[in-house]
Amino acid sequence: MPRKRGQSKWGRTDVRILVTGASGFIGRHLVAHLRERGDDVCALSRGVDGAPSDLRQVGEWAGWPESLDAVVHLAALNPARSDPAARDDAALMEVNVSATKAVAEAAVRRGVRRFVYASTNLVHPLTSEPFDENAPEQPQNAYASSKLAGEAAAWGALEGGATQGVVLRLPPVYGPGGRGGVAALLRISSLPVPLPLAAPSASRSLLSIANAVDALRQAAAAPEAAGGTFLVCDGEPWSLGEMVAFARQEMGRSPRLFSLPTHTLARIAALAGRRKQYEHVFGSLVVDDSAFRAAADWQPPETTEDGLRRMLRDLRLKRGGRRR
Repeated sequence: MPRKRGQSKWGRTDVRILVTGASGFIGRHLVAHLRERGDDVCALSRGVDGAPSDLRQVGEWAGWPESLDAVVHLAALNPARSDPAARDDAALMEVNVSATKAVAEAAVRRGVRRFVYASTNLVHPLTSEPFDENAPEQPQNAYASSKLAGEAAAWGALEGGATQGVVLRLPPVYGPGGRGGVAALLRISSLPVPLPLAAPSASRSLLSIANAVDALRQAAAAPEAAGGTFLVCDGEPWSLGEMVAFARQEMGRSPRLFSLPTHTLARIAALAGRRKQYEHVFGSLVVDDSAFRAAADWQPPETTEDGLRRMLRDLRLKRGGRRR
């Protein structure tokens, strides 16, 4: 008899999962999602309810739950680009590599069946063509370098043990309460100013928070995902102009986009000493996630349009709250 979607190889549709980084953006949504499904969730936040404040000491934690089916490791140092911590290699390696190794080793010692590590698609370079998991690895920044090193640390800790590993390389995750590039672009879209994004521009694969937590849950349970490193996304990529036009349409406004050739924008950025920032904003990063969809029997439950609508509603509510 075929298994139901999400049913694990140990024959249940519910699982007992430990989530690290449970107080973070993805973690909060994942814990809620798992509980709504009826899973038994152990939410681990550093320094909360007796949990170690430094996950490198997690192996000594007396509160480690018994009989776990999976650990989803989300805890990470992911500072904003303007934050000095974004350039602190030692701090990034401590949290994103050493702590990952410690959590994976603890999972092996405790007999956990599956260890899921949330990585980033930024371990791959910007490219104009869609790419899959076999694409070259060339981390785009110090954070991405630490996450790639974290992948290696996790696989090393799992080697020779019975715990299965799965790595998901996530694109920018957006949704209510999120920050980052998508949130910034939607805020800019609310301004009554024309933007030079009518010409074809950067295309990016995105991942809504609803799709992210569903994919992580599938990675924790799907038998055929074991041992894999996967890219995952909503589906078709969106350009910056498409996102702005969609957001303004949802606000009842005209797109107010005009064309300015990308080479002109690149020259302006170079003259302003902002070449790297330009490349980060206007470079394309489109992933092919067919391997994960096949291995995990996964389809995103939410469209990009619906995900962006939910985030726009959240941003509007926040602005309204400030006015009051």
